[in-house]
Amino acid sequence: MMWIHPALQGLGLLLSIYVLYLGYARFLVLHRGVKGVFAWKRHVALGLVAMAIWPAGLALGGGMAWWNWHTVMITGRHYQVALIMLPPLLFGLASGYVMDKHKKKRGALPLAHAINNALLVLLAVVQLITGIGVIRDFILP
Repeated sequence: MMWIHPALQGLGLLLSIYVLYLGYARFLVLHRGVKGVFAWKRHVALGLVAMAIWPAGLALGGGMAWWNWHTVMITGRHYQVALIMLPPLLFGLASGYVMDKHKKKRGALPLAHAINNALLVLLAVVQLITGIGVIRDFILP
């Protein structure tokens, strides 16, 4: 049961890397003048799934901590980075929603969305690293 959280978050990280790759194609078209096709619907759908996995995983991780240790927020940097991810996660969801529902030529919002979500992927990598420490220090001993 304890492995559901890391497995789910790992899936979210892998999916987010793919979604970031799809978004990079859009960045090249908008900001570098590269000709290409952007898989808009795939980017939006999979991005939404990835961004839904992360808060679900946060809740599941907190639940697992409570279930097994009868406390939460004991994993140091791991839970701190998880909480830091929440505001950019909300911005990523909101900005993606606006761009998907109200399609028009934009410059700043897609760039802010891309930078924000690339930061989220980097934070998720930090979560992977700190999560390995949690597994080593709290689960395997």
